[in-house]
Amino acid sequence: MKPAGPGDLDTIIADYLQAAERGQAPAPASWIARHPDHAVELLAFLADLGRFGTFLGLPRQPALEETTDLTSPADGTDARSAAGEEERFGEYELIRVLGQGGMGTVYEARLAGTSLRVALKVLKPAESEGAEATRRLREEVENTAGLRHPNIVPIYHVGEHAGQPFYTMELVEGGSLDQHLARYRGQFAKIARLLATTARAVHHAHQRRILHRDLKPGNILLDAAGEPHVADFGLATRLDDEGTATDSAPAGSLPWMAPEAVRGEPTLSTAIDVWALGVILYELLTGVRPFGGASAREVRQAILHHEPPRPRAVNPNVPRDLDAVCRRCLHKDPDKRYESATALALELERWLRDEPVRARRAGRTERVARWCRRNPGLAVGSTLLLVVLLASLEAALWLTRDQEQKLRAAVCQNNTFAARHVASSVLGRLEQLSEPVLAVAGDDDLRRACGQSKIAEAQAVLERHFQDQSRARLSFATVYLLDPDGKLVALVDPDHPRQEQQAPANRVLGVRFSNRDYFQGALRHRYERAARDRIHLSRVYRSQNDGLDKLAISCAVLPQGPNKRSWVLAATITTDATLGVESLHDARHKAVLFAPRDADPTEPGELPPPAGYVILVHPAFLTGEKSVPFPADRPGPVPLPGEEPELRPASGPPPFASDDNYVDPVAEYGHPDFSGRWLTGSARVGNTELIVLVQQRYEEAVAPYRAFIRRFLLMAGALIGLVLLSLAGVRLIEAHRRRQAATPSG
Repeated sequence: MKPAGPGDLDTIIADYLQAAERGQAPAPASWIARHPDHAVELLAFLADLGRFGTFLGLPRQPALEETTDLTSPADGTDARSAAGEEERFGEYELIRVLGQGGMGTVYEARLAGTSLRVALKVLKPAESEGAEATRRLREEVENTAGLRHPNIVPIYHVGEHAGQPFYTMELVEGGSLDQHLARYRGQFAKIARLLATTARAVHHAHQRRILHRDLKPGNILLDAAGEPHVADFGLATRLDDEGTATDSAPAGSLPWMAPEAVRGEPTLSTAIDVWALGVILYELLTGVRPFGGASAREVRQAILHHEPPRPRAVNPNVPRDLDAVCRRCLHKDPDKRYESATALALELERWLRDEPVRARRAGRTERVARWCRRNPGLAVGSTLLLVVLLASLEAALWLTRDQEQKLRAAVCQNNTFAARHVASSVLGRLEQLSEPVLAVAGDDDLRRACGQSKIAEAQAVLERHFQDQSRARLSFATVYLLDPDGKLVALVDPDHPRQEQQAPANRVLGVRFSNRDYFQGALRHRYERAARDRIHLSRVYRSQNDGLDKLAISCAVLPQGPNKRSWVLAATITTDATLGVESLHDARHKAVLFAPRDADPTEPGELPPPAGYVILVHPAFLTGEKSVPFPADRPGPVPLPGEEPELRPASGPPPFASDDNYVDPVAEYGHPDFSGRWLTGSARVGNTELIVLVQQRYEEAVAPYRAFIRRFLLMAGALIGLVLLSLAGVRLIEAHRRRQAATPSG
């Protein structure tokens, strides 16, 4: 064979292959010894070449609990004590015993003539002749040789010496995990990283159809840096195309065996390795194993029938997410565990990144807090930006509310001015309606008829003046005359001729109404000098004649003749939309006329306060419609400043305070078009108890400012949306990077 330079690895391997084709391949140990600079690469080459021979065999299979645990070189037994005086095994120098099991012994060894140290597994002499042992060892070597992962212990060389099969593998000098459990106590991040790395190595084996079946701390070796390496595939079995292992004999170490393996089910899946990883995680988190017992039978019963205590119940310091991850691994039902070892690794890596895990649903607050911990700089910047935006928004809203409040006050003030104008128009209309009443009350024929108590002549005078008169001109519902005792003695319906009037008039003829406000008010003003000052605008009453709510314009009649006691003439108006005033309403302002409701006096001559207020004129009303009461829970009007002639300009403050949250009562009485919020101002009609209320819809009044608010909120929302989109983009980039990092390499 042509000698090669020490650095030409390709030439060395090519020369070996040429010699093998001629049947002159050198002994592996001597060949490697001649090239010490490439010993590791050449051992890997020989393992990949698959030179396994027929020298492998074991006479028996180890018990369920009997596997080989590898110890660190520092804790090993000197090879001289274990192997007598013999210090060599073929081409290898034995240094010390690392571990012993049912199938063989593991030594720390050195390839003769080199400084390369390996772990050498030798089948026991007594077990070297069994066919079953040969098959099992062949399977172990074949299974392990096909795995190339940085966290799986690789096999370097397979051979036979003096009838004893052996193979060498990488020497991991840190010892097994069971020797270092105390080192991880309370180090939850280290535990998660250790198990995530181990789970990815196990998944690598699963992807290559190898089911370990004997995962435990003793089979996880730690290197000098603390990185785990999965070892001892002696009980491993192959998976079929469905990812299951069938017709395999029960195997494993009992404390880490899954329930289905303990029951000896013929079909197993990768879920048993996930279970074993969960048992290891439980012990690392709590310091105790999840299932215990004084005997193997008790341990089996605990695995099959008992739920282990929650890790947090054993160690309250265990994070909630790791508690949930561990319990999911230990679910009795394989389908409810993690679907693969890499799914477990991803879950642990999510926890390491302070992200929510699948095993436990985190609340919204917890998820936000975790995101802030993962991205402190971005969280602080976003928080400051949101604070500035919210502060700006709050300031703008405060200014808007302040401006809106000022706007509402200004609108109410304008409505008060408008109410004074409308009240003046209503007063003029009432003066116009009072003129025929004053004229008839001063008619000499009527005065003589009253002075002589000639009722028929008085009825004729009323009919002459009021019968057949156009209601559009006078707007009177009824006209009637009361004698000095308040008895109604004459009645005229201007809209209906006498022959058309029906019997209901007889209901009130002859009835005394001396307690009515229209009667008493007229008598109070009978001696005023000015004619119009003798007019009294009464309170609203419910007519016994036709059941309508009416307001009376009344005036005293001073008789001529022997009877000097005053009579009273009254003309009534009822509910209406405009009261005959053309300019009472416009597109934005609605005028309403309130009138006090009449109440019976408690003593003769006393004028009691009104029994509440009613709406007499409203744009929603039809003529003669029932009046609507003013809500009793709302503040009443300011009392009249004093006894002044009624048909005079008003004096004093507005009767009602301006209201920027007024609710129109008619909305609840069959007029829903007037529902909602209104802005109002009020004014008194002359020196009467009548009140004009001008109301404007709130939405119409603040529409310009609302448009501004909408534009501002739209801009602020767009800005906040850009911030949120930026944050979402950052999260998507982070998620993409995590997915790339989590993608298995093998």
